Amino acid sequence: MKKPIRPRVTAVPIPPADAPEPNGPTATPAAAPSLLTRPLGLLGWHKLEPVLLAALATGDPLLLIGKHGTAKSFLLERLAQSLGLVYRFYNASLLNYDDLVGIPVPDAAHTALRYITTPTAIWDAEVVFIDELNRTRPDLQNKLFSIIHERRVQGVALEKLRYRWAAMNPAPTDDPDATETYLGAEPLDPALADRFAFLIEVPDWCDLADNEKRDLLADQFRGRHEFPVDVPALVARTKTVFERYCTRPPDLAPYFIALEAQLRGAGTRLSSRRISMLFRTALGVHAARTTLAGPGARPDWESSVFLALAHGYPGLAAGPVDRGALFALHRQAWSLSRLADDDPWKELLHLTDPVDRVLAASRVDFPLGEAELSSLVLEAVATQPTDEERAALSLVLYLRLRNGKRIAATAAETLGTQLARVLTPATSTYEVYGRQLTNCREVAALCSELGECLRDRYARNLLNAFLPDGFTALEARHLRDRFFALWEKFGLEPATSPAP
Repeated sequence: MKKPIRPRVTAVPIPPADAPEPNGPTATPAAAPSLLTRPLGLLGWHKLEPVLLAALATGDPLLLIGKHGTAKSFLLERLAQSLGLVYRFYNASLLNYDDLVGIPVPDAAHTALRYITTPTAIWDAEVVFIDELNRTRPDLQNKLFSIIHERRVQGVALEKLRYRWAAMNPAPTDDPDATETYLGAEPLDPALADRFAFLIEVPDWCDLADNEKRDLLADQFRGRHEFPVDVPALVARTKTVFERYCTRPPDLAPYFIALEAQLRGAGTRLSSRRISMLFRTALGVHAARTTLAGPGARPDWESSVFLALAHGYPGLAAGPVDRGALFALHRQAWSLSRLADDDPWKELLHLTDPVDRVLAASRVDFPLGEAELSSLVLEAVATQPTDEERAALSLVLYLRLRNGKRIAATAAETLGTQLARVLTPATSTYEVYGRQLTNCREVAALCSELGECLRDRYARNLLNAFLPDGFTALEARHLRDRFFALWEKFGLEPATSPAP
């Protein structure tokens, strides 16, 4: 491959000071100019530059995820050209194994195979880019696995290979409102997805601001653009900072331990490999942010760590990810990692279930203020998936807290709104048919099984509160069982106690 002519540029210096400790004071730098994407005519990519630069500095596998026509291939090809590296592009949906290794022929002794190289063979490649990765045949995907994970083909090391890049269209989802479905595209195998340190969702036209859309339309007539910096030098400087962090890594272990627990509590497993990889990529992202920010800037570690998580979460290869929920888990893990061992919030944040947290905080001896307890109450009620479950939890919290700890007016109002129809007897008369009639009969049968203890009387009120139109999301029997479980969890009066 002919090496491109690099423009003469002024080097971007690196701040000479060591990185700040993750729990120490930091200054948020001003927004750095775009060096890798906007100069090429790519709009909306600016916030991804620290992650892209981190992938170049660490050399770890990179996967771009985006719809067709979003310039994934264009960016990676231009980066390879700017680095002056031998570049191989493969379309995985059309790829044959011979395209990778060349033509196999017996050696002179007829005891082994050797390969006659071809212009597309991988042996001399310094950069490999595999497009349409999630359209790969299963048998070929296994062969690509070793390239991405080990830099090997058929057990033979690819000595010159520096970068392993790939791209894929979004995986299909069960969402009936999805505007586009890519036929033949599949969710990436979890084991293969786990080998990519960086998984970056790239912006589409609809993600751009209006001024960016106008610029993008006009940019097509401006000819070839060059990078405003010497990209190899920029990568080298970032790598220097990254290696310095690897030599003396900051104490981020408490965060990653807490993060894994939070994700596990939310039903997501991260492998030991992925947790270790996230630690490494967080250092890479912070090194990239430090380099891009310029002299004297000290980017905050929390933002760097979240960028590594948001663009290193393997679930991105299987479909859309709720970034709001991911950020909430990150914030909780970060807050937990910064607390002193005797801080009462440390015990609470170790609990991943909001109901368990409000249970612990509602203890008489637990040292938590009114405002903090109220926020936990609001969170616990809001996270219940159905109206019926929100009412059941609100009733239990009301009974637990009414004679004990104080809560703020906003929390009391939330409980009151949920409990209005439970605690206020209904006097309306209805003629019911169909599903409403079925609801009434089911509730009547359940109420006939209840006794006169305090728990059963409240259960009867709760069940009747959703007649005649209720139980759209949760059956009456399941609501009763959920209420009984919460009653026992919060240690309210024994079910055998007589009602007053």
